[in-house]
Amino acid sequence: MPDLSQMLHAMTGKEIFDRYQLIALAKGLGSQEFHYGNILYQALRIEGEERLFEMLELAENTGKRIALSYSASPDDNQYEPDTAVLI
Repeated sequence: MPDLSQMLHAMTGKEIFDRYQLIALAKGLGSQEFHYGNILYQALRIEGEERLFEMLELAENTGKRIALSYSASPDDNQYEPDTAVLI
C-alpha cells in the first residue's frame, strides 16, 4: 500500500502532458480531448519542454488550460500562433 507522500504526489508537467496525449488518442479525432492534445503539442513546439511543463503544472493547480495566441506584433507571423498562454 502506498504511503501518504506517494498518494499526495503532484503530477509533473511531463506526466500531465503525457496524460492529455493518451486521453486525446483514446477519444480520437474530432473530440475536444484530441483538439486539446494538439494544442499542447503545438505549445510544446513553440515554448519548449521546460516552459510548457511549468505552465501545465500551474494550469493543473489553478484550474486553467493552455491556449495558443499571437504575439503583440502580428506582422512577424500572421498565420500561426507563436506563443502559449494560460486561460
